[in-house]
Amino acid sequence: MIETPISLSGRLLTAASIVLGAFLGLSAFSLNNAFKSSAETAQYQRLHTHVMTILTAAELSSAGELYMPETLPEQKFSVPGSGLYAQITSENKIIWQSPSAIGLFLALPYHPGPSLEQYEVIELDNGMIIHNLAFGVVWENDAGEQFEYTINVSEDEVHLEAQTANFQRGLWYWLGGTGLILLLAQWWVLRWSLRPLNKAAKDLDAIESGQHARLSGSYPIELQQLTRNINRLLDHEQHRRLRYKNSLADLAHSLKTPLAVLRSEVENSDDLLQLKSDAQEQLDRLSHLVDYQLQRAATEGKNNLLAPVSLGEIIHKIITSLDKVYQQKRVRHQLEIERDAFIHADQDDMYELLGNLLENAYKYCRSQVNIIVRLMQSGILLKIEDDGAGLPIRSGEAIIKRGRRFDSQQEGHGLGLAIASDIVEAYEGTIELEKSYLGGACFVIKLPNQ
Repeated sequence: MIETPISLSGRLLTAASIVLGAFLGLSAFSLNNAFKSSAETAQYQRLHTHVMTILTAAELSSAGELYMPETLPEQKFSVPGSGLYAQITSENKIIWQSPSAIGLFLALPYHPGPSLEQYEVIELDNGMIIHNLAFGVVWENDAGEQFEYTINVSEDEVHLEAQTANFQRGLWYWLGGTGLILLLAQWWVLRWSLRPLNKAAKDLDAIESGQHARLSGSYPIELQQLTRNINRLLDHEQHRRLRYKNSLADLAHSLKTPLAVLRSEVENSDDLLQLKSDAQEQLDRLSHLVDYQLQRAATEGKNNLLAPVSLGEIIHKIITSLDKVYQQKRVRHQLEIERDAFIHADQDDMYELLGNLLENAYKYCRSQVNIIVRLMQSGILLKIEDDGAGLPIRSGEAIIKRGRRFDSQQEGHGLGLAIASDIVEAYEGTIELEKSYLGGACFVIKLPNQ
């Protein structure tokens, strides 16, 4: 079963919706609990205020009888069934009851003690749930007699539930509206933020259809490295195709001369031994031409996305092999290689480049080869020199000159140096021939590493 891919904007919008929904849900839960706690505290404060009001309004006669005024400042105490009730008890006897509690039997708590209070939720026999605050009072008359009273003020829970329900409706209304607005804003922000990615996708489609050759235009900082690397890949691939095309064209052109010579020898020569010798010479030349052009076409070229390779490690491996090949020559070598000499390049290209130059140095030196690898601000500097007979500067420059065809190169140095020159050119570097202080040739290669 093939799953339908989800767009990046869809993923982000879904994730943002889930996170926003969870956040709003937790916010609603926290705010609702906070409101309930605040409402209960406010209710307790109201009940305490009513207790103090009743305590202030009550009067005690010299005989110990309690008198209450007909009306209290709070009008709800005078309205039956208002939800706010008050009564004063003494030794489980109801001494006074507010008009609002007429017809209700309030089984209220016992005396909590002088100047003490007790707050609790009580369920009455008729199923009503009230929040009651009991406050203990001890009065003393002129004769020194003490009378204990309990002032009870109760409020129906329906009032608190109504407050909570109203708050919850308003809370969900505002949170729902806020969440919808935030989702719309998030959708707009996502579209605006992902617009550069959509532009990059359209540019890639244009490249694929052949309308453009590379990514163009300005991109955000976060995408600039990506677009640069894509452009480098496109340029690298374009250069590689051009290199294949040029190599095939050069190969076709280079094969014409030896093939023409072979055809002429076959048609005109009567000496079989001479024909065989000439044919072998031309076939060797054809083989060298094919090898050279294949190597030239296969060169990777500059690409910063390639993994860095250690030039020191490559040089040590090549020297180890060459010491075995030229064991009888007993070549001495001096190495000056910096520890961090790494370059973003194809490992096979570096083996080919350094292998050709080092093999030439071993082949034509007398007994000494020096290798220097240094880091520069713009890249890497390589020097390979020997104490051999050397090369004339002019002929050496002709051998390594860029674009010079192999079919016009000299024997011996030609193939290796031509391949080395093409590799250096593919990596946008330079190769020069200098006179070594050892007396032989000194090849100086500069390769960029950015």
